Amino acid sequence: MKHLQDHWFGLLLLAGIGWMHFRDIPDKLGETAYLGWLYILLVAGCAAAGAWLLSSHWKNGYTLGLLISGGAIIAYTLTRTVGLPNAKGDIGNWAEPAGIISLILEAAFVVLSIVQLRRSTTAVQASAAALR
Repeated sequence: MKHLQDHWFGLLLLAGIGWMHFRDIPDKLGETAYLGWLYILLVAGCAAAGAWLLSSHWKNGYTLGLLISGGAIIAYTLTRTVGLPNAKGDIGNWAEPAGIISLILEAAFVVLSIVQLRRSTTAVQASAAALR
């Protein structure tokens, strides 16, 4: 399980992001159904990204997790500023603890994925240069 050793922190962050949204699915489905379904997709996406991190396709896991985390940060910002269709109740609600924890986890995954993907690109470039 070399991939687990290499990517355990990414897996932990994805699990946290998925859990924070999973526990809120029933409320979101009841309030604004489309947001509940987006939460379901986010949780499934975190699971898929985590599975990729455990495989030789770990770059796909970081890429998917980066898209999910970045999208969640953008959606959180929108819900707190201008609101989303049929979801104006959280405008100005920046201090919600679950939202802050999610933002921290998502931002950490964005940074981690950029570092991992850049490291991978740099290693490939170095290998190519060595072959010349």
